[in-house]
Amino acid sequence: MNCNQCFKVSLLTLCLLVIAPVVLSAEERPMKKLSPTVDKKFFNGVDLTGWDGSDEYWKVEDGAIVGNNRAKLTKNLFIWSSVPVANFHLVVDVKVEPWNRNAGIQFRSRKIGDGQFSAHGYQADAGGGFWGRLFHEHGRNHLDNQNFGFAASKRDDWNRYEILAVDDCIWATVNGTLSISVKDPKGERSGLIAFQVHAGQEQTARYKIIKLVHNPKVELAGHTEEQLRAALREPKN
Repeated sequence: MNCNQCFKVSLLTLCLLVIAPVVLSAEERPMKKLSPTVDKKFFNGVDLTGWDGSDEYWKVEDGAIVGNNRAKLTKNLFIWSSVPVANFHLVVDVKVEPWNRNAGIQFRSRKIGDGQFSAHGYQADAGGGFWGRLFHEHGRNHLDNQNFGFAASKRDDWNRYEILAVDDCIWATVNGTLSISVKDPKGERSGLIAFQVHAGQEQTARYKIIKLVHNPKVELAGHTEEQLRAALREPKN
């Protein structure tokens, strides 16, 4: 092969290298960022369509899902949404009667058995001195026990709960006050949402759903992403 031929071959090889598509591995490809989406089918505000719970204990009243423990149950009571969640922002107004009883919002959770009396996963506690605490039902128990939520709660009234879960980070506010801020790499990343009425003394728990947003931005009740990430802590358990 003469020099002229060598030059042509080299030039052709260079052109092929330039125009050849670059193939990235799965790890190298940038993840597609999904847009926030409001879930309009989460709750219709009229009846329990899309929810799994006993009519003996649960009903819809004035646009809220209402659970009662008139029978003084020996086990916690749950009603489950059929909508799976991963990264989400949930806003719910909650009222617990009497005010010092205990209730909660399960998220990224799964049913144990038929799920009526047992759940496994994260719970944002509500009621009495429990407001704004993060519990892991049938698992690691107390993960974040700060008292900020209790200090911000209103007695004998509705309290606005906002829960934001993005990847391994979980935040929650009670009436706008940041009460849960946890980075939990070993926790669940997806599951279901359920509402709880606690076992024990007679009580009623009311949950008025404001909105559920999938793939939300990292912002919560006036707190910026920078503020939320700066507040992150490791869970207790």
